[in-house]
Amino acid sequence: MAKRTMLVLNLVFLLFSLISSVSAADESFANQFLGSPLLVLTALIVIDIIAFIYHKIRK
Repeated sequence: MAKRTMLVLNLVFLLFSLISSVSAADESFANQFLGSPLLVLTALIVIDIIAFIYHKIRK
């Protein structure tokens, strides 16, 4: 029962977070992406993946 309650609460929070992230239609996805911390996070993940692959190849 507790697991179902937590699942429902998590889904509700996810729904509210998705609704609150909707923005104006005149702003394109590229403009939103370039102006957000998501760009930095994506760059860090890509650099980490490249370093991991390079490390595996060098071994």
